[in-house]
Amino acid sequence: MSVGGVDPSILRELSGVYKPFIKAFKELVSNAYDADAADVSIEFADNFTSATISDDGNGMSPFEFRSDFTRIGGSSRKWSKGTTPKKKRSRIGNKGIGFLALARYCDRMVVTSSSPRQFKQTYPVEETSPSIDIVSVLGVPIDPQLLNKVCRFEVTRPGKRPKVAATNYKLNANTGRLDFKKDFGPVDIAITIDCKRLGFQATLDFDRLLKLADSADLEKLSDFTLIEVRELPRESKGGTTVSIEGLKSFVKRELRADRRKGFVRNVASRSGFEQVAWHLSRCTPIGYATASDQAGHLEALLEDASPPTLDKLTLRHGETERELTRPLYPFEPDAATLYKDMITEVDINEGGLVAKGFLLGYESVVFPAEYRGVSIRVRGVAIGDPTFLGAEFLLTGAHKAALSQITGEINVMSGLDAVDALNPGREDFYEESGDFLTLRRYFRGDGEKVGGYLGRTIDAVLKRSQARSSLNTTLSRAACIRRAMDDVSAGVTHLMTDGGKQARAIREMLKSNKSHSNGLVSAKPAGFDVPNKVAGMAVNQARRRSEAAAIDYEKAQVTIDVSRPEWDNGLVLFKRRFDVIHKKGTASQPIAEIDFKEDRILVNWGHAAKLQMDERGFLRTALAWVLARTAADGDADQMMEMAITLLSFTTQPND
Repeated sequence: MSVGGVDPSILRELSGVYKPFIKAFKELVSNAYDADAADVSIEFADNFTSATISDDGNGMSPFEFRSDFTRIGGSSRKWSKGTTPKKKRSRIGNKGIGFLALARYCDRMVVTSSSPRQFKQTYPVEETSPSIDIVSVLGVPIDPQLLNKVCRFEVTRPGKRPKVAATNYKLNANTGRLDFKKDFGPVDIAITIDCKRLGFQATLDFDRLLKLADSADLEKLSDFTLIEVRELPRESKGGTTVSIEGLKSFVKRELRADRRKGFVRNVASRSGFEQVAWHLSRCTPIGYATASDQAGHLEALLEDASPPTLDKLTLRHGETERELTRPLYPFEPDAATLYKDMITEVDINEGGLVAKGFLLGYESVVFPAEYRGVSIRVRGVAIGDPTFLGAEFLLTGAHKAALSQITGEINVMSGLDAVDALNPGREDFYEESGDFLTLRRYFRGDGEKVGGYLGRTIDAVLKRSQARSSLNTTLSRAACIRRAMDDVSAGVTHLMTDGGKQARAIREMLKSNKSHSNGLVSAKPAGFDVPNKVAGMAVNQARRRSEAAAIDYEKAQVTIDVSRPEWDNGLVLFKRRFDVIHKKGTASQPIAEIDFKEDRILVNWGHAAKLQMDERGFLRTALAWVLARTAADGDADQMMEMAITLLSFTTQPND
């Protein structure tokens, strides 16, 4: 059968539009969707040399196969504004290059189908020949005897268009020619074929096609399709089966790839066939997977934001069979916890563009990595991989890092027409499209600063990150202060149990009830107590909770368990307890003072020595120094020896 008629250079470019293999293969699923299919089944051969996809859709007559399926740009002209006849779906295939999608990945494609729809064509002739070759007019090789069973004619003249009596012409069942008894001048021959009894099997020889394209043989370029039209035993119910045979070696190698050893987090680390299943699930028009318990509230959003889908898409290989559903990161069993304040609902309705969905932020990096970004779907099909629509090139630092914690799903309900807004492979948008510019403006704002839905999601991610970081800093600081006091307390106990001169000095010191404090009493607090706010959120103090602290983002509150040891400012020196009070003194004031009347030790965090060490080291130094100086009572050697002993003693020697 003669099909094609495209310049070789254009044909070669079109056959390379869809990369990689899975994005070309998904076009067969889109074709089934456009054919009003409910159930679609895909089966790969055991050795991955071929794959077959079958659907229960409307099917094709051999004439529709010639005029639509194999005609470059044909579906663009015919279906660009239409919907499917039964289910009223907006059609996916508007580019008219779908049959070439797989040309680089296999040797041939075999299409088997039928349709009960009638075929009608009017063929004008300038003068009535004694005999007209109807098979040539139809463009589909069909046995004349079969044609005689299913075809009827009506011949009319121009002008008032009087009919030519049927007794004046007859189809020859042996030659497939329409014979006329005499010359009626210019006539129109209306051909009607009842396709209910016709089925066909066509083979598109891609290997031959690309070789012809290489040789630029325009005369032979259309001669790459074989078709057999046969009579069906009973009325056809439609449906189509497409087999791609002779898969190229690089495709088979990818499909046979083993799962990577060890801990596998990303989809790219799975086996080749598992990757095919996952990508098919993500990019084809099928229903969503069932939500996990923690993400169940997203289902309501998806119900409002989902275009029509196939009822069922089944994938088979060997003994493995699975029904595919569209996965989302929050529906994965090992997905991180999703919080309501991290959900950004998308609702766009401007001009001809209507889009709905959501962006989701998480407290941790999203894995598998293939979920990072927002999937944008037009007519149920993912347009390329998840994207941030260029925002990643505008962001830096923490704002850019936050993108690894964002995923999402946007379904375009209307607008972004496939002909005017999407590139031929449906992997990206034409940036001059008005609908695309509207989508991008809502998505990430205008100009160099990222705003819109994405900006709000980034802010939610950073707000949580900053709040957690600030709270962790607060808790860590308290823990470090507590450990410093524990070190000094343990050091004093060690000296006391060791006996000797230093033990007697400490014992005498602890009997005192005098005050050795001076200017630090009136100094301002240094802020080491439980803070009033963390990251701008009010702090509530609680006791005996299961966790050290918790953040309520909806109420903008932080709860801290103050009954935990890190919030105890007490320093136990043998049998006597002192409150350690942190002061913001001056550099000229003492590093610390001890008050035996009030049982308290004042530490000067404004002392010059603070600049030379971390907080834990400084507090140990301050406490060790004031205790050694007070206990030594003027004995410089003893003071130095005692201070060094206290500073060198730690409860965690490996720290």
